[in-house]
Amino acid sequence: MRRITILAGVGAAAVLATAGAGSAMAATPLNYKVTVINKTPNDLTPLVVSVGDKRGHLWRNGRRASAGLAELARDGGTFQLEAEADRRRGVRQVFTTNRIAPGRRITFNVRTTNGARRLSWATMLVSTNDAFVGQNNFALPVRRGKAGRATINVRAYDAGAERNTESAAHVPALGAHGVGPVSY
Repeated sequence: MRRITILAGVGAAAVLATAGAGSAMAATPLNYKVTVINKTPNDLTPLVVSVGDKRGHLWRNGRRASAGLAELARDGGTFQLEAEADRRRGVRQVFTTNRIAPGRRITFNVRTTNGARRLSWATMLVSTNDAFVGQNNFALPVRRGKAGRATINVRAYDAGAERNTESAAHVPALGAHGVGPVSY
């Protein structure tokens, strides 16, 4: 079982991946244990997680957020992004996790094959009007030991789904929902 630890923190998070397979052969079954630790002072909504090949991304940097990603970033809703990912070519599995309180962690298992080793996930950074945190298309390792470990920075993104007024009237954690959405 490979272990992956994700430290979700804006601008300073990391993913540590440890693999247990010896070689990268086609259709080799791979199992990963993923632990996500919230290192922010805010709640993280349930994560939308997808596993697949390099086409199985949840979003693309520099491109307009999909309606599902916008919904996740704006109000923490996961259903639409799950449905979008489930229809995307290259995605083998899609699921959500529980929310993660500050300083807490969750663990889930990912079963895949060598041909579908890309992990993507996104979660709303609560107390923002449309920010999300995540990793897109992370290549899961297949080697044992130190060669099977990787550390990456996790960033926060603005989905561009709402006006950034900086007003409490537009922040979901303070009671606002769907205020000032950009049309899709």
